[in-house]
Amino acid sequence: MIPTYDVFVSALLTMLAVVSTGAAVNPSATVIGTVTLTAATGDTFAAQGARVVMACESDKTLRTEVADDHGSFRFLNVPSDRCSIEADVQGFVAPPISVVAAADQVVTTDLHLGIVPLRTGVNVRAIAPSPIVKKLRRSCRSDGR
Repeated sequence: MIPTYDVFVSALLTMLAVVSTGAAVNPSATVIGTVTLTAATGDTFAAQGARVVMACESDKTLRTEVADDHGSFRFLNVPSDRCSIEADVQGFVAPPISVVAAADQVVTTDLHLGIVPLRTGVNVRAIAPSPIVKKLRRSCRSDGR
C-alpha cells in the first residue's frame, strides 16, 4: 500500500507539470532595437520620440512603441512569428525590416532612417490665345484719318 504522503506529493508534482506545460503553450519573444536618423550632411543621431510599429503575420494587430531619449524601443510578449517593423519620423523614411521572433529569444534590430527627398512639381494650365483679328478702320473723312 502506498502511503498518503506519496500520493499527495505525486499529485502535486503532476499538477505543477500541467501548469508549467500550459505556460509554455504560448511562448513569446522580445524584440529590442534602436532608431537612428541620418541627416543630409551624413551625421547620425538618435531618433528620440520616433514611432515604431510592429505587425506580425499571425497576429494581424499593430503594436506601437515610442523610442526613448536614446532612440531605443522594446516590444515584449511577441508571438513566435515573422514580424515587420517600421519607424516613422516626419521628414525621414526607411523600408520596413522583417524579423523572425522565436520562443524565449531576444531579437535585436536597428532601423536607420534617411531624409525623404523633396519632390516638387509645377502644373501649368493655360488656354492658347486665339488669333487676333485686326479690324481695318475705315474712315469717312477725306483726309484719310
